[in-house]
Amino acid sequence: MRRHLLAAFVLVPAAILVLAQAGLFSSSSPAVAQAAVQNSGAKAGSCDERCRPGWMDANLRLDQLQVLGTAESYKLRPDSAVLGLIRMGGKQAAQEVDFALPPIAAQLDADVRALAFDVAYDPKGGAYKNPAGAGMAMDLLPDDYIKAMSKPGFKAIHVMDVDYRSSCLLLSECLQEAAAWSRAHPRHLPIVITLRTNDSKTPIPGATHPLPCDEAALNALESEIKAAFTSDQIFTPDQLQGRYSSLRDAATAHAWPKLGAVRGKVIFVLDDSRAKVRAYQGGRTSLEGRLMFVAADPASPLAAFVNIPDPVKDGARIGAAVKAGFMVITRADDDAHEARANSPARRNAAFTSGAQIIRTDFIHPDPAIGTYHVSLAEEADAMCGSDLGSEHCVRFTIPVTAYRTVAAVAP
Repeated sequence: MRRHLLAAFVLVPAAILVLAQAGLFSSSSPAVAQAAVQNSGAKAGSCDERCRPGWMDANLRLDQLQVLGTAESYKLRPDSAVLGLIRMGGKQAAQEVDFALPPIAAQLDADVRALAFDVAYDPKGGAYKNPAGAGMAMDLLPDDYIKAMSKPGFKAIHVMDVDYRSSCLLLSECLQEAAAWSRAHPRHLPIVITLRTNDSKTPIPGATHPLPCDEAALNALESEIKAAFTSDQIFTPDQLQGRYSSLRDAATAHAWPKLGAVRGKVIFVLDDSRAKVRAYQGGRTSLEGRLMFVAADPASPLAAFVNIPDPVKDGARIGAAVKAGFMVITRADDDAHEARANSPARRNAAFTSGAQIIRTDFIHPDPAIGTYHVSLAEEADAMCGSDLGSEHCVRFTIPVTAYRTVAAVAP
């Protein structure tokens, strides 16, 4: 999405600042809802004895979980004035950011078990408190925003200087919200939290020059994780690798722990470029001593998590990676395209692919867009009921070795 949005800003004429100052971006109309396209109509069934946490804990490994995740867990809808500014560069670019996610706790209450944050390094504070897009669009920033963004620490920002509104502006706040929910639900299924560093300058006048996310920045990122979660709450690369020579060897040996060993825990993944992965690894042979896994190519010795975002095009690749033992991240929708078209094809392909982490921006329908959403409660093979504990729905397939829970996919 960022590629389209940034390209749109490059195309915005220089006169846009003058127009903004004249107040021509003071409002924008809401997106028009598309014609409703219903889901298949199939609903999850009622729980049976396999919904019992004890059964799942004893029979399912971590890599047999298929969880619903949010792709921009922190994101709020931009101000209408900013959307008007973006729209001058192209309608599609504006539509791609014109959506919002609920607060972190509400997502977790809705059975989301994977969160994702784009983070910008700001060790001194204040680097991102005056986004250029706000000035261009005459968007008056609230005092709470300025106060929060003045504090030192990583910031959760989707697109710098443009799509900067977040339900938790500081990553530390985002993590504390997740940690508080985890403490209140100590038997929850594991929560995967992926982090991607955001240090690309947006090509607009007055844009912020972000600090590079180098090894020092990534060390600081680990410090923020440690401040929110204790060591016994985190499942780490060392715990997976154990006696194996590499993380890849452990993953492909299906050495992932049973659910009973990781309930109530969180798992961090650096889902970033190869350069950032190299910086995070540093001089280590593997990821020894590190808190985060990395999303890597399946051929890499560091591979345990793999990101294959398109389940329609790459369904076979996803299936092969899952069968090999990797945890695969994919997307049910992207840039709100599927939501605006009310198209379930990619969502259905994501579930069918077997990927363990399925990201969406629409755990609930967006009234300004349409009826599209992603929910286990509307998956025909899922089961829902009160026996599950912290979760509402699970999904299994036959035979037993292929059971899924929220949901599980057999190697």
